[in-house]
Amino acid sequence: MTEREKNKKKVIVSIVVPTLNEENFVADSLKALLRQSVPKEKYEIIVSDSSSTDNTREIAKKFADKVVKCERIGAGFGRNFGASFAKGEFLAFVDADTLVGERYIEGVMEVLKKSIAATGPMSPLEKDSMSMKLGFWFADSLVQLTILLNCPLIPGFNFAVRKKAFEESGGFFRDNRTLEDFDLSLRLKKFGRFGFNKKMTVHSSTRRVKEQGFKRYVGNAVKFFVFGKPEKWSEYRKDFLEKKKK
Repeated sequence: MTEREKNKKKVIVSIVVPTLNEENFVADSLKALLRQSVPKEKYEIIVSDSSSTDNTREIAKKFADKVVKCERIGAGFGRNFGASFAKGEFLAFVDADTLVGERYIEGVMEVLKKSIAATGPMSPLEKDSMSMKLGFWFADSLVQLTILLNCPLIPGFNFAVRKKAFEESGGFFRDNRTLEDFDLSLRLKKFGRFGFNKKMTVHSSTRRVKEQGFKRYVGNAVKFFVFGKPEKWSEYRKDFLEKKKK
């Protein structure tokens, strides 16, 4: 095989999808990642599963290039563990209850050529609530503003980053804390500017916001910015508590 042929087949983007008991969502999420405008050989899909007790891993194996089992529970742990298997020079983190647009990978490749990290437009997956639509619109606008002000706050369900910068920064929180995505965003800004690419469109489920309520979401963010002490994942999600008891 010639050098040109090797480069043509080289994986550029590694998509990491953290999961924990996501059998009802993961297939649709992975199918969306397979319907992309760029050739499949340019990217890989890695599902990093936090020891699910349902059929998540079995379903994921039908669509993902790699399905790895993470013994620790938490989005940050799962993302870090999945990233350790990545071949690509670019990483993109997408949640299992999130559907990406058909030009998502194209957008990641485009924006990370000139930015350290990036995100794109977000909207609610479910269309049953006007308040959720407004909430996502506000969050989307706020993310773009933080990027312009060089104080980036990027959501973990749509987070692209150069692998080298990710590794040098230490990755996501390595303990049991939420808002690991905001923390990493702020630590990454010393490596360079962030970008926003409209091709990186995602539709993410509102179920977690509905479970916790906007008040708790905002309160958790205040705890992080004022006291540096966001809630623990084991406090924040019921399924983590149930998993812990078993």
